[in-house]
Amino acid sequence: MSEMRQVQQKSRTFVELLTRNDVLSQNHITLLMDLKLTGSMRITDISERFFITAGAVTSMCDKLEDQGLVCRIRTKEDRRVVMVALTEAGEEKVSEIFKRIPPQKLRTIADVFKQVNELMDRIVE
Repeated sequence: MSEMRQVQQKSRTFVELLTRNDVLSQNHITLLMDLKLTGSMRITDISERFFITAGAVTSMCDKLEDQGLVCRIRTKEDRRVVMVALTEAGEEKVSEIFKRIPPQKLRTIADVFKQVNELMDRIVE
């Protein structure tokens, strides 16, 4: 349990390192990273991901949209469904964030997280 707690704390510290001295909050930056990985997300998916209300997600997206980092897209199949996606400026912002960490350190961190995920998959199955 101690090791697991330390990994959680160090993961949080890593995110703090990525977000230090940025005008955006950790949640905003985490959302940008999630959108980079997924391409786009529904408001309801973001709400579930962050354990917040759809209204709070709308507020988050308003701030990111005001800065030109995300855009909202309504699907043709159901105009009630709102998707959120990165803009070109949002893509650049995510790249800028990761440039704060030397590439070799990022590769090492990614390798370790991959190993932890693989081990956890074996344990929880």
